[in-house]
Amino acid sequence: MSQDPFENEIRVKQRPTFLTVLCILTFIGSGYGIINSVFTYVKADSLSAMITDVNKEINDDLKKKDKTSEEAGFVGNVFNSMSRFSSPEILRKSAVMTLVVSIFCLIGALLMWRLRKTGFYLYTLGTIIGVVAPFYLFGNNFMTNFSAGMQGFIGVLFVIFYAMNLKSMNNAYNTGEL
Repeated sequence: MSQDPFENEIRVKQRPTFLTVLCILTFIGSGYGIINSVFTYVKADSLSAMITDVNKEINDDLKKKDKTSEEAGFVGNVFNSMSRFSSPEILRKSAVMTLVVSIFCLIGALLMWRLRKTGFYLYTLGTIIGVVAPFYLFGNNFMTNFSAGMQGFIGVLFVIFYAMNLKSMNNAYNTGEL
C-alpha cells in the first residue's frame, strides 16, 4: 500500500475570487483616501484659496446670467454651500475624518484578505463613521447630505458584498491566530 506524501498537509482555506476583488478595490479606494487626506491636510491653505477663487468666478458668471433661472439658483446654492467648507480648518477636519475612515476600511480589508471576520466588523465601523462623522462635524446641509449619501451608498453596497463572503471567513479566536 503506497502512502500519499501530502496526506498530512493542512488544507489552507481558499479566498473566494469575489472577496479578493472586493479587497483589492478597497485597498485601492482606501489607499487613495489616505493619500488624498494627507495631501488635503498639508495643502489646506492653498486649496482653500483656490476653492475661494473658483467660487468667486462662478458667482460672478451666475450674476451675469438670468437671475430667475432655476439652474442658476441651484448652481449658486451648491457653490455657496461648498464655499462654507473651503476654510483651511474645515478642510483639515475633513481630511482627518477621511484618514480615519480610510484606515478603518483598509485594516478591515487586510483582515478579510486573511479571511478574518474581525475585518468585516472594522470595515463596517469605518463605513458607519464615514456616514455619521460629516453630520457631527459640519451639520445638516446640502454638501453633508450629498457626501454622506455617496459614502453611505457605496459603503453599504460593499458591506453587503463583504457580508455575502462571511461564511468563508474565520473568527480569530477560533483559529488561535490574530
